[in-house]
Amino acid sequence: MLRAYISPLGIGYGHASRCANLADRLMEEGFSVYFSARGDAYSYLKASKFEVLGGGDEILWKSKEDGSPDFWGTLKDPSILREFISQILEEKKNLEAISPDVVVSDSRLQTLIASEYLGLPTVSVLNQPKLLLHPLIGRWRREILGKSLAKKVEFIVNSMITRFWAVSQATIVADFPPPFSISKYHTSGLPKALMDRLVFSGPLIEPKCGEEEGDIVLIMISGPEAERKPLISELLDFIKEVPEDLRGLEFVISLGDPGDLKVEKLSDRVTTYSWLPNKWDFLSKAKVVVSRAGHTIISEALLCGKPLLLIPVPGQTEKIENAKNVQELGLGINLDQEKIKKDFFNHLRTLLEDDGFSKRAMEFRKRFSDWDFLGRAVGVIESVIY
Repeated sequence: MLRAYISPLGIGYGHASRCANLADRLMEEGFSVYFSARGDAYSYLKASKFEVLGGGDEILWKSKEDGSPDFWGTLKDPSILREFISQILEEKKNLEAISPDVVVSDSRLQTLIASEYLGLPTVSVLNQPKLLLHPLIGRWRREILGKSLAKKVEFIVNSMITRFWAVSQATIVADFPPPFSISKYHTSGLPKALMDRLVFSGPLIEPKCGEEEGDIVLIMISGPEAERKPLISELLDFIKEVPEDLRGLEFVISLGDPGDLKVEKLSDRVTTYSWLPNKWDFLSKAKVVVSRAGHTIISEALLCGKPLLLIPVPGQTEKIENAKNVQELGLGINLDQEKIKKDFFNHLRTLLEDDGFSKRAMEFRKRFSDWDFLGRAVGVIESVIY
């Protein structure tokens, strides 16, 4: 029996959930699957009944009060490099003990480096092969450095990161192919060494969308706690006062905490769930999906044909660019967190009243309805073994 070792990035639940889907398909194909994870990914996979090595905290960006990443505060922390090296050594130890036939690293450089050192067949899973760093550097620091130097810093960092990704035998981009890619700005302009081994599999999801119509506005707040809390706090501050013209809708809010299954009725039209174990039922009945602009929830909503209202984390370039691209594709609206109280209900009305959004979302769903995303990914994994 072939052994697959899967290591997802532990920031938020998106990487873990798509790796869990991939693991289920690999086991159907006769693989034994071993997980290694930290942070949110570890807790998610343990709750999903997988056996998981690892535990402990994932290396995270430091965050400001509004949830935005603190670029300079992160770089000044001397413990990060030590922890990074420690995790590489831990991955090396795990890999030596299991001796897998293939290693799947979902956005975790630590696993990729350890696997390359041991000479194991390796597949990278990514939706953000490069980073857009210059917005993170901060406006006043960009003025000091100059725009040109800030771009050079970004180029140097990305040259290093993409070179690491390119050591794997194959790279699965868990995104729709161009021109429909959600992470368009992070998957274009890549070096040839990486492009030559890159396959767009589509999101690692097996959609379970029903056809039953509903009147739900589904608000799914995912990501690390430091990113979720500021938005949850702002939403709960005004969401109970639903305008008269929107009271025919039911507002369902998932707080993104899988450790609890608490349900609270905030008003006759607003209910919060700590976690939605049956999220496909809610996605199927939603008229609009509101989210933090994480790649997984965007993909899930679009595969159910639902338009999106996206509120990306301030300064978090991956989610900001995801939201911008969804808006450019006409599949949703990008809302700045600073304007949420002023514009939330207005943008929601636009998505509900302009049927162009829902029509384009349904066209998107139909375009990819016959794709076996997980099957494509398994084919790539098997190709590096044989």
